[in-house]
Amino acid sequence: MLDYHRLGELPAKHHITFRQQEKLLMEQCVTREGFDGPYSILYFRIPPTDETSVEPRQLPGFCPVSPLERQPLHRRHIRTQESKHEGDFITGRKTLMMNSDVQIGLCKPQQPTAEFFSNADGDECWFAYEGGGVLESLYGLLPYRKHDYLIIPKATPYRLHPEGGKGTFLIFEGRGFIDIPKQFRNKRGQLTMDAPFCHRDFRRPSELLKYDAASHGQAPFRHVVKKNDSLTVHLFKHWPWELAGWDGYTYPVAFNIMDYQPKTGQIHLPPTYHITFAGNDFIICSFVPRKVDYYERNGQKAIPCPYGHASVDCDEILYYVEGNFTSRRGIESQSISLHPAGVPHGPHPGTYEKSIGHDRTNELAVMCDTFKPLLLTAAAARLEDSDYHTTWVQTESAVHQ
Repeated sequence: MLDYHRLGELPAKHHITFRQQEKLLMEQCVTREGFDGPYSILYFRIPPTDETSVEPRQLPGFCPVSPLERQPLHRRHIRTQESKHEGDFITGRKTLMMNSDVQIGLCKPQQPTAEFFSNADGDECWFAYEGGGVLESLYGLLPYRKHDYLIIPKATPYRLHPEGGKGTFLIFEGRGFIDIPKQFRNKRGQLTMDAPFCHRDFRRPSELLKYDAASHGQAPFRHVVKKNDSLTVHLFKHWPWELAGWDGYTYPVAFNIMDYQPKTGQIHLPPTYHITFAGNDFIICSFVPRKVDYYERNGQKAIPCPYGHASVDCDEILYYVEGNFTSRRGIESQSISLHPAGVPHGPHPGTYEKSIGHDRTNELAVMCDTFKPLLLTAAAARLEDSDYHTTWVQTESAVHQ
């Protein structure tokens, strides 16, 4: 839902006859918000309703998934680096945290699959921690690279094809939508000149998807659909995802976190200044290497390290990617910290004063703030560092010894 894009062949207007080799093509409108929101129009050589059968499927930890029955209120550290590579981009998915607006998960696939997947529960945002590859979708081929965000619209059939079949991904499933924040658009829908990114930063599908027997297998072709947190597998006797063309505003995009243009100030700015995407009562933010707070006057200096805060209406997670995480000790790449509303949090002892005088930070991280509490699942509990909540219990003198 970025801007207008088109691929392939299209008729002169909507809803008129369009033939190829004397065959009338099937037009399909993919609409959001009923018929009042953004849409794309697709032209199928074989109607997408050509299904031969439907069968149920379960992938415990993803579908079905449920939160822990008891979750005492404290700061948490989930060590996702300890999770093993397994399965493919569908079977390897594990939900770690959830509420009614967003589910946050992990996927570390180690093998390819011929199956396609679509999420009819909401938009998805995949963050590629490592490696590149290709996102194959109904809208075409979209190459991606290390540290890309992939925004995949609701109900889009797709297949993620990491190079070598192996990758590591953080996944946000937004119930409703994941989109560019409204404040970054002008009246015409164009990204404003003071937005933290521009239209040129986003990559769109580059060519239409075509059937390849070596890659996609033979009939029946399998399409896994998620709806109401349940999975069904739809089988087709014909390849169902080959289009003559399409145009519109609904399609997947890729955006690299290093193309984010962070705002800086003389004194420390709140985390919301790093907002990248917005969902229903949650936001996704990008922390990238940048110049930090540079106030200095009458012997007083800015403190670049994040101040302690009690964000009493929000839960906050941070997925650490790489660099020097100035406010935390014991945190490593691929760690996820969860700081729930109701418990103050801030920098670890010693890191606050140590940051004074620094003029840059090289941290790379993805943050998510939610207005509803995030509940852990069993998959997260197995990876939890149970001592994290008490790592603040040290005196300043002990830290400096």
